[in-house]
Amino acid sequence: MNVIKRAFMKIIGKRSRPMMEHTFVMIGDLCRAFYEKNGKEALPIITEVASKSGAQRAEIMQKMMPVKDMKDVGELFKMMDLMMEMGMEIIELSDDAIHFKVQKCMLGIEGTSKELCEAMMATDTKMLNTLLGQEVETKILKSVAAGDKECEVIFSKK
Repeated sequence: MNVIKRAFMKIIGKRSRPMMEHTFVMIGDLCRAFYEKNGKEALPIITEVASKSGAQRAEIMQKMMPVKDMKDVGELFKMMDLMMEMGMEIIELSDDAIHFKVQKCMLGIEGTSKELCEAMMATDTKMLNTLLGQEVETKILKSVAAGDKECEVIFSKK
């Protein structure tokens, strides 16, 4: 990502970050409450809603930046990190996979459970499936929702 694009993303992020953070945390709070009330029975519903949201998000993102492969996904994630200041570290980026760590959960579901994290991550999985036009596998190696100090995730083409 060039210097001009980075500067532009930081400016946009500074102004829009509080509203975006509020929206993500509100979604997380709603899912947390639904999960706490209904337990594991809530997970298929959360996954279904998250998947629909991921497909819709992909359609919006493709208008902003065409994504053809995992390297484009890496650029997209770098832009999101600049805007949201998530502390993302990309460990590996190839044509077939992206492996990254992030210090904070944008959804604010720290200390809940890995299963809630997995259900909510269906948003990102479906988003990538739609952006890439093929199935993507998600591996959550660490999750702050499960009590880890960071999240570590691998998205890879099937």
